[in-house]
Amino acid sequence: MIIKNEDTLLTKQKIVNTISLRSYLQCCQNLYITTFAPVTSSLAFSLQVPNPSPKLTHTSPSLFKLNNQTVSFELIEFYNYKYHMITTSPSNSNQYDSHMPDRYDPVIPGLPDHIAEHCLLHLPFPYPSLLRSVSPSWNKALLSPSFLLTKSKLCLSTPRLFVFSFHPQTLQIQCQSLDPASHRWFLLPHIPLSTQIHPCYLACGTVASKGEMFLFAGGENCLVYRAITNTWSVTGPMSSPRAPLAVGEVSDGRIAVVTENSGMLSAEIYDSITDKWGPAAVMPQGIERYDAATINGRVYLTEGWDWPFDSPPRAAVYDAVHNMWQEMPKGMCEGWTGSSAVINGAFYIVTEYGDNNLKLYDETRDEWRPVRGGGVPKAVRRPYAVVGGGNGMLYVVGKGLDVAIGRVEKAKVEWEVIKGPEAFAELLPCNAQVLHL
Repeated sequence: MIIKNEDTLLTKQKIVNTISLRSYLQCCQNLYITTFAPVTSSLAFSLQVPNPSPKLTHTSPSLFKLNNQTVSFELIEFYNYKYHMITTSPSNSNQYDSHMPDRYDPVIPGLPDHIAEHCLLHLPFPYPSLLRSVSPSWNKALLSPSFLLTKSKLCLSTPRLFVFSFHPQTLQIQCQSLDPASHRWFLLPHIPLSTQIHPCYLACGTVASKGEMFLFAGGENCLVYRAITNTWSVTGPMSSPRAPLAVGEVSDGRIAVVTENSGMLSAEIYDSITDKWGPAAVMPQGIERYDAATINGRVYLTEGWDWPFDSPPRAAVYDAVHNMWQEMPKGMCEGWTGSSAVINGAFYIVTEYGDNNLKLYDETRDEWRPVRGGGVPKAVRRPYAVVGGGNGMLYVVGKGLDVAIGRVEKAKVEWEVIKGPEAFAELLPCNAQVLHL
C-alpha cells in the first residue's frame, strides 16, 4: 500500500511500528482507539480524535510529527468496514533502511518498556500470537507469564468462547473461537489428535490464569492449547492410557482428570507448571458419565437417570483439596437433569426436558431452584454444549453453532442469540470452554 501526501511518500515496507499510537492512551485523553482489525499486512485502528492534542503537531492535513516519527492517517475500507490506517516512519526518511532488521532492543522505540508493554496489553485475541514475530522484544513481552495476569488485573481481558464441534458424517473434530462482542469467529489450528475418536469421548478443561485449554481424548497424553501462541502441543504422559470422564481445574494450574478403570473411579492430577502427573485417590465404584462439573476444588460427576427410573442415579464427588471421594448430596444428585455450568461460584443446569429452563442449586436446602426469565431460546437447537463464562454469563451452543448467551442476575436470566455462520449449519457442538484473553 502506498500513501502519498504532497512531498512525503510512505510505503508498507517502511512501516516501523503500527502500534506506536497506542502509547498515547497513557498521555492523551483526546485520543481513543475504538476498533482494531487486521488489514493486509499491517494493522488498522479506528480512531476518534475530538480535538487536536497538545502532544501532536500538525504538519499537513494527514500527517503528524510524533516522537521524531511521521504518522500518516488514511481512511480505507475493508470488507465493508471503514478504518483509519496508521503507519509510521522515521522523520528522516532518507536514512531509512527499507529491509529493517530487528535492531531495536526497546519494545517500542522512544517509549519506556513498562509503558510499551502496557500498550501491548490492549491487543485482542488472536493478534498477540501473530505479532510475536515483530521483534524478539515483543515476543518476550507477549510470552511473559505475567502478561495475561496483568491484563486480567487491569480488566483488559475479554471473554472468548471456544467451541469444539464435528460434522455428523465425518466425525472430524475442530475448534472455533467466538468473540461475543463482535460476533466474529476465529478458526483454531488443526487439532493434532493421534487417532480419530468419537466426539462423545472428548473432555476438556482450562487453566484460566494461563490462557490454556487441556483436551483429553483417551490415550496417555493430552493436548494443550495456548492462546498466546495459538498452538497445540502434547503434555507429559499419564500413568496409563484411559478415557476421561471429567476434567477441571481444582487449584492454580492443577487439573484433575477423573477416569474409570476396572470398575473403579480414579483421578490423576496434572500440574501445568511442572508438566507432571501425580496419582490421586481411588473410589471402588464405577460410574457412566452423564455430566460433570468442577467448583471450589471439587469435581462432581453423575451418570443421570436411566430408564425405567426405578433407582436413583449414581454419583460421586472428588475433593482434590483433601484427596478423597465423597457422596454427592441426595437433592443435587436426583435433581441433576441437564447440562451444568458454573457461574460466579454458583452451580446451574440447563434442563434437558420441557422448555430447557435454567435451574440454580441451593446448597443450603440441597435442592434445585428455577431461574426466572424463560428457557433457552428455541432458535438454538439441541444438542447443547453448555459453559459458564464468569461475570454472570452463560453460554449455550446448539446445532449450527448458534449461541444463546444468558446474563444471569439474582436468579433471573436474560437471553441473547448469536446465529452461527451458514458454513456451520451442519456442525454439532460437543464441548465448550471460555477463556478471558
